Amino acid sequence: MTQSFAAAVEECLQRLLEQIEAQAPEVEADLIDSVLSLRLPDGSEIILNRQEAVEQIWLACSDGPARFERSAVGSWVDSRSGQTLPAYLGRILQQRLGQPVALES
Repeated sequence: MTQSFAAAVEECLQRLLEQIEAQAPEVEADLIDSVLSLRLPDGSEIILNRQEAVEQIWLACSDGPARFERSAVGSWVDSRSGQTLPAYLGRILQQRLGQPVALES
């Protein structure tokens, strides 16, 4: 049996939260009801949330929106760029923080 969409999203967001807290403690991060909110030192925010109707994780930030779908192997992949969610988010955090942030699936 495959993992439910809601459980897969919660697991992904929890894993991202733990990695961000470990690598970038200056980012204020909260995970509540499948919404991961990241507040960066420059005052900007990144929000990731579950979109049940289309079974996607949506990322919203000033760099623009991104939508991630679960692949056959369980990775969350951007529907436009083909990047995985951890790679995409890690790149944004690295640019904003000026330090390496390597997030893994």
